[in-house]
Amino acid sequence: GQSSLFKDFDLRHPKTSSWETVDAYVQANPEIEALMQHGPFVMKANLSHEGEGVFLVKDAPSFHAALHRLTLKERADAKGFVVQEFIPCGGNVLRSVIMGKNVISYWKRPVHYGQEITTISKGALVDKIWQPALLKMGDDCAQVLSKKTGINLAAVDFLVPSAGKETFPLFLEINYYFGRKGLGGMENYYRLLFRSIQEWLMDLHLNPDAVRLV
Repeated sequence: GQSSLFKDFDLRHPKTSSWETVDAYVQANPEIEALMQHGPFVMKANLSHEGEGVFLVKDAPSFHAALHRLTLKERADAKGFVVQEFIPCGGNVLRSVIMGKNVISYWKRPVHYGQEITTISKGALVDKIWQPALLKMGDDCAQVLSKKTGINLAAVDFLVPSAGKETFPLFLEINYYFGRKGLGGMENYYRLLFRSIQEWLMDLHLNPDAVRLV
C-alpha cells in the first residue's frame, strides 16, 4: 500500500517488501541466519499505526516472537504485513501534519535511552524546536507529498538516519487517524482544522463563513 505509493511518486523511504501471509514469508526466507546478515529489520502488521503492530527484529528470539504475533493477527482476519529496513535514528521520529495548505512539524522523541519504537501514546516527548533544519525539511517533504497525491489531512512520519553523511527524511508512514497531543490537544487541533477549511473554501471562491467552530 503505502510503500508502493512512495515508490510510485519517487519519495524516499526505507527498503520495504510486502507479504500476504506469514507462511509465504517463511517459505521464502527459511533461514533466519541469512536474514540477520544484513542487520536488524522491522516487521509491521497491515493497518498498524502509532507503533502498534510494529516489531523490531534483532535476533532469532525476536524474529520468532514477531512471527507469532503476526500469525495471531492473521487468525483474527488481519492478514498482511511488511518487512522493512531498520533505520538507526536514535528513536527520534519526525512528524509533519498536513492540514490543507499548512504543515506543522515536530519531533516525537524517546523518553528512555535506547528506545527504538517511539509513540506519543506510550510517553514520547513532543519537541518542536530540536533540529530546526530537519523540521523544515519535514515541512517541505510533506508539501511535496500533498501536491503529488492530493492528500490534505494526514500525519506523515519520517525517519532521519543518524549514521552516515546523508541526513534526509525518509517517508515511514502516513496516518489518516492520528493523535492530537503534538498539535496542542483536541481543542487546538479543531482550531487549526477550522482555519484550514476556511482557507480551502476561499481557494474555491466560496464563503468561508459558511462553516463555524462550535
